[in-house]
Amino acid sequence: MPAGLALMVLSPRAVARFRHLNERAHYNSLTAQYEKMLNWQTNYTPNVLGIYLLSRVLQDRAPIKAVHQHLQDRATKLYDFFDSATQLSPLVQNPETRSTTVIGLQGPPALIDEVKRSALAQGMQLGNGYGTWKANSLRIANFPAIPDAAYEKLVQFFAKDFA
Repeated sequence: MPAGLALMVLSPRAVARFRHLNERAHYNSLTAQYEKMLNWQTNYTPNVLGIYLLSRVLQDRAPIKAVHQHLQDRATKLYDFFDSATQLSPLVQNPETRSTTVIGLQGPPALIDEVKRSALAQGMQLGNGYGTWKANSLRIANFPAIPDAAYEKLVQFFAKDFA
């Protein structure tokens, strides 16, 4: 999509807050944008091509509930695999607080390096951990843009070499 095209979704609480603050010192203030929206006006000349392209992209996508369920299913499969007897384990131990879109795994630093090198040699790039977990963790992206074939390749990679 073109740069500069965005959709904004605000909760009723957020709307109440910016209306209470009534900040108008900036051209892009939420108060001014909200007032334009109430009058069915744009605050800028709209990017008509970008809006059209967004509409076409959305027509070709599955409904968000279906996308979410698909990601949930893939994440559950990975977490179930790593919760069983494998060399790596989920970084977040509480299943209720685990991310659906970024699967964090932990293990000994030497194993983490070996996993990342082996994956890269097979054309898969795994994310690094952050901060104090950088050496002993890695991250797996579980985004809608990642095709199921790539996801299955990743699952097979772990099942074959690191189970």
